[in-house]
Amino acid sequence: MNLLEELAAHLEWCGFGTLADEETDGDIQWARMPDSPDDCTCVYSTDSGVGGPDSTARIQIMTRAKSPRKAYELSCAIAEELDGFNGFLHGDGRGVIIEVINAATGLGPDTKKREIYVTNVAVRYCN
Repeated sequence: MNLLEELAAHLEWCGFGTLADEETDGDIQWARMPDSPDDCTCVYSTDSGVGGPDSTARIQIMTRAKSPRKAYELSCAIAEELDGFNGFLHGDGRGVIIEVINAATGLGPDTKKREIYVTNVAVRYCN
């Protein structure tokens, strides 16, 4: 499992939805945001190779929903859950520390008038 997949699985474990895979249509994705379902969460890498130690990954968690309030509240709840997390994610068993960089930033509606909010986090593996 890569870090994006581990973080997406962690969001499922925290009760934010169901992780999608080849056999399951879920509302939590990683690496790409599908056109459906309308209410969806996706975990992306935003690393550009600049501005931090090699052991820190920058991740963006995007929430999308037909209701602006639902997208915003989900983004806030995810940020609250992850802020200051110091523990183990599903997967390789290595510990991580998560720092929220910014939370619930509105990007406006997409072409289908679904509201989008993003939360950006820094994830650092612990030794």
